Amino acid sequence: MENRTIVGVLLALLTLSPALFAQSAKKPDSAAKQNTNFDPHDLNGSWMDTTGKVGDDNPIPEPPLTPWAKEHLLIKGGISHAGLNATSKGVQSSGSLPTGAAAVDANGVPANVPGGHYPGENCEPQGVPAQFNFSVFYPFQFIVLPDRIYQMFEDHNEWRTIRLNRDHPKDVFPSYMGDSVAKWDGDTLVVDTVGFNGRDWISENIGQYMSDAFHLVERYHLTDAKHLELEMTYYDPKAWGDKAWPGFKKSFTLDSKGDSLEENICDPAHLHEYDTEVVDRINAGK
Repeated sequence: MENRTIVGVLLALLTLSPALFAQSAKKPDSAAKQNTNFDPHDLNGSWMDTTGKVGDDNPIPEPPLTPWAKEHLLIKGGISHAGLNATSKGVQSSGSLPTGAAAVDANGVPANVPGGHYPGENCEPQGVPAQFNFSVFYPFQFIVLPDRIYQMFEDHNEWRTIRLNRDHPKDVFPSYMGDSVAKWDGDTLVVDTVGFNGRDWISENIGQYMSDAFHLVERYHLTDAKHLELEMTYYDPKAWGDKAWPGFKKSFTLDSKGDSLEENICDPAHLHEYDTEVVDRINAGK
């Protein structure tokens, strides 16, 4: 009797198992499906930083500045913006210091100073990597073509061209965005940019300008169809000698597979109106 019971149970299991397998196959894990059914080279679309962090978040300290950099690159009068602990408009940010508090960075530059400076404050071009400071509020878009990639930034309506599978020209014309070339390293897009004109900020969190020798290396990697990781390494022989500054990381979420960018032109003649609108958007978390 006992043997019949065991046989019966086994037969029932064999009868039901195809149905059970079919049922489980009908309910695939959406995240797993998303991770397997996507082209890791398809960066097309609009992306936003959803970490909620403005500016840079890097645990690796800045290399010591060269004497030349201390004389020529430091930003006079302190730095201040919404990503820091206080701003010239008194907007409380995510930092730990109270509004109005001052701090000094590793290079002796006063930071978090009301009335201080920040990238693009008078509608100057922001360029990269500073543009990534503000991608929590403004998306950027990739347009991938066979021989190049366009990267469009909503903030200040700036854009850059990333050339695929070619070298930098021997005589690079200095520019705000520099000359960018890229190649795929497996499923990671490696972008190499030189030829900056030395007028850009590196970041709103760093109290110095880049020199015209600044060299940016970006590594973009899709973890699935809707999530993009960026790692950046900075080089600047005039600022840091032979020391690289790695550790800069950003995470982005797909905002639209198409285009979700809006007009956001900083017009010097209407700077106060523009700046007020920007602060209002920051306060509203948009």
